[in-house]
Amino acid sequence: MSTPRIMFDDGSRIIKETTTSTSSNESPSSIQSSRGNVSLEVYYEVDRVAKEVVEKLDWSENTVRGQLIQQIESIVEDTETSKSKKNNNKSNKVEDDGFLCRIALQFPDELLADAPDVSWLMEDAISNAYRDKLLLLQSQSTLQHTKLENKELSTDSTQHQSSSQQQQELINKHLQQLPLIFILGDTTYGSCCPDEISANHLNANIIVHYGYGCLSPTEVLPVVYAFGVCNFGNSINGGGGEGNKVWKECVQMVLSATNEANSETRDGEKRKLLILYEVKYHHAINELKLQFDEEISNGDQKFQEVILGMIPKQQLNSESSRQLDEMQNRGGCCGGEDKANDDGCCSSTDQTAACCNSPTVEYASEEPTSAQPSNSCCDVKDTPCCNQANQDDTEQQKEITPIVEQQQYIPRTIGGLEIPNDLDLTECTLLYIGDDLNIDSSEKNAHTRLLHILLRCSAPDGPQAVWSYSPIQHQLNTDVLNSPISSTNDTSLSTILSRTLRRRFFLLNKTKLANTIAILIGTTSNSYSFRRLLARTRHRIQSSGRTAYTFAVGKLSTAPNKLANFAEIDAFVLIACGESIASFWQMEREEMLVPVLTPLELDVALGYREWDGRYSCDFGDLIRWDEEDGIVDESLLQQEGGQQQGNIDHHKELNNTGSDSDSDDEPFFSMISGKYEQSRSSAKQKNDLEALPGQGKLIEYKSEAAEFLKQREYRGLEANVGETEVKAAVKGLVGIASNYGEKLSKDT
Repeated sequence: MSTPRIMFDDGSRIIKETTTSTSSNESPSSIQSSRGNVSLEVYYEVDRVAKEVVEKLDWSENTVRGQLIQQIESIVEDTETSKSKKNNNKSNKVEDDGFLCRIALQFPDELLADAPDVSWLMEDAISNAYRDKLLLLQSQSTLQHTKLENKELSTDSTQHQSSSQQQQELINKHLQQLPLIFILGDTTYGSCCPDEISANHLNANIIVHYGYGCLSPTEVLPVVYAFGVCNFGNSINGGGGEGNKVWKECVQMVLSATNEANSETRDGEKRKLLILYEVKYHHAINELKLQFDEEISNGDQKFQEVILGMIPKQQLNSESSRQLDEMQNRGGCCGGEDKANDDGCCSSTDQTAACCNSPTVEYASEEPTSAQPSNSCCDVKDTPCCNQANQDDTEQQKEITPIVEQQQYIPRTIGGLEIPNDLDLTECTLLYIGDDLNIDSSEKNAHTRLLHILLRCSAPDGPQAVWSYSPIQHQLNTDVLNSPISSTNDTSLSTILSRTLRRRFFLLNKTKLANTIAILIGTTSNSYSFRRLLARTRHRIQSSGRTAYTFAVGKLSTAPNKLANFAEIDAFVLIACGESIASFWQMEREEMLVPVLTPLELDVALGYREWDGRYSCDFGDLIRWDEEDGIVDESLLQQEGGQQQGNIDHHKELNNTGSDSDSDDEPFFSMISGKYEQSRSSAKQKNDLEALPGQGKLIEYKSEAAEFLKQREYRGLEANVGETEVKAAVKGLVGIASNYGEKLSKDT
């Protein structure tokens, strides 16, 4: 049964059409918006976002739009092929829900005033982009069929005109529908995270996230980001005129500063330049990269390479990845099996070259032994046009497919921006593009992205230097750590970092004495890295002999009041994006009665790693560091199907106090209590159950929460079963709240 058709209209469109005195860009709500005087179309990048939304839609044959493309292609083909495809479309017909697509627009609170106007603009822009996409696919289908049949359009102009007319009728009929645009305002957790939960309530196809974002990965729904176009250098988009001058000025300042500083690494090689930035400059940051590349190509070899941080690739699940692959590679090799010659090669020379030179797929193993072209004609039969043909390709593909499905992509990020996995930060100079250096998490306007970048880069394996450039102030800062956080606060960034790390170290030492630890969920992400980190955290708490609980309390801004009801919890570990964690640190100081740790701090408290200077709140970093340090949880490997079982011999299993299980009972000196404390016994110790008094049978069940409840004076309403005198039921009063019969009895 299809979803009911729901139309939302607050009347704003009619009001705007009949009112000529005020335009959309001059409405009171728009003037108060944080976008300033930038127009709606430019600030929200309406055209660019609409095109990207249409490209990321599912165009596979399992959707209405995908079957429409098949019908368009079948019109220009032979009669027999057309009949067979029409029969397939009838047998696999997908029910139409009445909309072109379902798009969720997620707005933060400060931009919510612009939501109605943007939704109308996006509806028109998506409809136009959708129409252009269909017309492009129609022209490509016609041109491809004409080339394959070796015909000219002029040979049978009547037939061509008739088929084009039929195609246009199908497209026009389909475009009579409108996209369903709905707004996500009050998000489940933080507004920086894409809210997949709310978007799924109306079966959204894609989320468009506006405003500041933490760039958390998603697995189910594709996300299109629109951070807002920043007005700097007297230029709206920074891509021309004054904007180019700003970037050229930045390049010249960086190159001149490199002449004064040592631009070589310890090995005598040129440094690499790593560029990270505030997301509000994302729309123009590629122009800065081009300016650096131009200088390097002109012979100015100050840097070996310029690397730009990018938005992480989305960790879509197997079904979503399959849909995107079908969308991008429609028709497979040669446009389909029916368009190949008898020898299996494509009819077109260009298509054959593209097919046989298609990208290869490396399979999950330490030393990949085979790589086959994807969607290739060689996958169908042995052909003379491809040297990679092999009779065992099909069987080999079936054997390797399960391994490929288990392989998960975990991006390497700093401050939410993805960098290459093989990049050595010690060979880099970090250039941060941003205007605000306030990283004091105790203030509400703290710049959390820069805070996480500096925490990650202050490690021993961090970059050699950290610079910053302000496009608004046109200033280059080559000594960021010793700079004041603002013009009104002389405290240096290094002092703030040291203060932050000292407090985190104090809280993790306090957690060493905890008996009950609760995991606090602070994100809507359901990515592979999040699920693995959650399972790993719960497993390590329980392995240390402690009790673990898992809480999901919604918005973190209201979490302290809710969590105060659970007095039996000795400590919390917050699993959330870096932005939410840094924002929660302020409330943790003021409102939380027990420590709230990050997963990395919990690992130090439980003894899985040392406090070695490395610090990160990124899920991928923690998983990657576990692999580098040889920390592996065997039970988690078994739960994941043993996909890393081949490498388990190269790792070591660590318990809560180190690699030696004999040291479990050794006391440790607590800097909190000032005395030696007994370590928590590891639950992973293997005992001889038969030698125990109960011979391995369950004779007593003990719950930490129940034991704590017995110690409390007030335990809530008590039933007192068997202690209350039993009385017969009597008839009570009858009536309503204002009259239970008293007036009636008085009158009689």
